[in-house]
Parts: sequence; C-alpha cells; structure tokens
Amino acid sequence: MAADVNTAVQAAIGGLAATQILQGDRRFDFVIRYRPEARANPDAIPNILLSTPDGGRVPLGQIAQIALHQGAFMIYRENGQRYIPIKFSVRGRDLAGTMTDVQQRIARDVRIPEGYHYEWAGEYDSLKKEQRRLAVVLPVSLLIILALLFTAFNSFRDAALVMAKLPFGLMGGLFALLITDTPFSISAAVGMASVIGVCTLGGVVMLSGIRRVERRAANLEEGIESGALSEMRPVLMACAAAGLGLLPGAVSSGIGVQAQQPLARVVVGGMVTSPLAILFLLPLLATWIMRPSEGAGEAAAASDELS
Repeated sequence: MAADVNTAVQAAIGGLAATQILQGDRRFDFVIRYRPEARANPDAIPNILLSTPDGGRVPLGQIAQIALHQGAFMIYRENGQRYIPIKFSVRGRDLAGTMTDVQQRIARDVRIPEGYHYEWAGEYDSLKKEQRRLAVVLPVSLLIILALLFTAFNSFRDAALVMAKLPFGLMGGLFALLITDTPFSISAAVGMASVIGVCTLGGVVMLSGIRRVERRAANLEEGIESGALSEMRPVLMACAAAGLGLLPGAVSSGIGVQAQQPLARVVVGGMVTSPLAILFLLPLLATWIMRPSEGAGEAAAASDELS
C-alpha cells in the first residue's frame, strides 16, 4: 500500500512517463501530471485521489497527514539503516587539523540522540587508512634497507653507520614543512620515504669510496678524507637532481598543488640537509667508529715486536 501511495503522489506531483515521442532519431518522454493549481500548495495535495483494490478512489488526506517540514529531500539507506550524508570541503588548512577541531566541537557541543551514531568517511577515512598502512610499511622498509646494507658491506657496523645519518638527512624535510607552514600529510610521508632512499644511496656511495681508499691509505684519517673527496661529486649530483627536479612542484600555486606540494617540499628540504649529513657527518662517524680500540692497537704493536 505504501508503494502505491508513493507512486500515485509521484505521478500527480512529479509526473509519470506515459509514452515516448519520436523526433527524428531522438526519443522524449511524454510526462503527465496534475495541473499546477492541483499540486502547487499543501492544501491541494490532500485532494490527490488514490485507487483502492475494489476500484474506488479515496483522497490522500484520508490516509495521510500533509504538512511542510524541513528535512532531507531524499532518504539514503545502507545495510538496512537510514543515514544522512553531510559533506564539506576544507580550504586554507590541513584536513587532519580540521577534523581534529570538528571532532572536539562535536564532542563538546553536540548531543547525539539515542539510536544515532556518526562515522567519518571520504578523504578523512582514506587518510586514517593510509596512516595505518604507513605505520607498518615504513618500519618494514627500514628493516629491509638495513638487511640490504648488511649484504652490501657484510658488516652490521657499516650498515648502522649508513643508517645513523638518516635522521639528520630528514631534518631538512621537517624544517621545510615548518618554514612553509605545510601540514604533515600522506604526501609528506611519501616524500620522507623518498628522502630516506636518496640519503641511503648517497651513504652507500660515500662509505664504499671510503672503504676502497682506506685499505691502501697510510692511515685511517687520510683514507677517510681521500675517499670522501673522491665520492663528493656523485653524492652532490644525485641530491641536486632529486631536489631541483621537484623544486617547481614545491613552489607552484596552481590547481591540484595540495597533493604534490608537501611531497615536493619535503624532498627539496631533505636534499639540502642530506648532502651535509653524507659529506660531513658520515666521515666524522666513520672516523670514530672505524678507529681501532686502544687494546687492539697494543695487541698489534706487541705482535710487531714479537715478529
């Protein structure tokens, strides 16, 4: 019965396609509905006639109450439950910060009636899912990098030496976000991963050069200095290529920059501090870590005397 009432009201007010009209190769619906004076106000709508199973007709006002109310023009359902979608866009600030403020205000000022609940969807839901994935992917990636470094140098000490400078290389990306007042987002996290990759590559090149020269150098300091100087150009070229390649995206202001700008700014900032960490910090750490201990030096001296 409810479906019959809905069909009758829709036909009387919105119209019902009775047939189609052909004009050349185009088809148009021929819609019939009540005259405007019979559907234009709430007083006329109760007079809409409904067909009964026995062939009679009754006015709509006898089975329903007609009134004007504010509300949604369409009822949405999902999993057998009604829901009301509320959409909004964020301009001039980051999505995560906006959602934090919205959630705090809802918790403070809004009282949800019994039987109701709200869920966050759209871009914010995607953001939370990406954050959970990154919380797993990034640590796993770092472990894989550590394992690959161990296979490259066959030494956990050298692998840890390359990994130790990564936080200093990432500081440039964080400072770039802070200086430009750019919020940390999924795009910025991807930029951090890119900086880690470039910084690790530069560290491998630098440490390989140091190890290669150190074996035939007169002393450790000379080997580290000569190896660092020999690998300085490849490291600077790799970092400069990554930074300059994303510089236009970091300073752009056109449509769609919200997605690429955090990544570009993180990479550009990271490519400023990564060469400094590779060229200065890595040789300094190598001088300290690769220096033989006093006990080892005394043992070596005793062995020379005995021989």
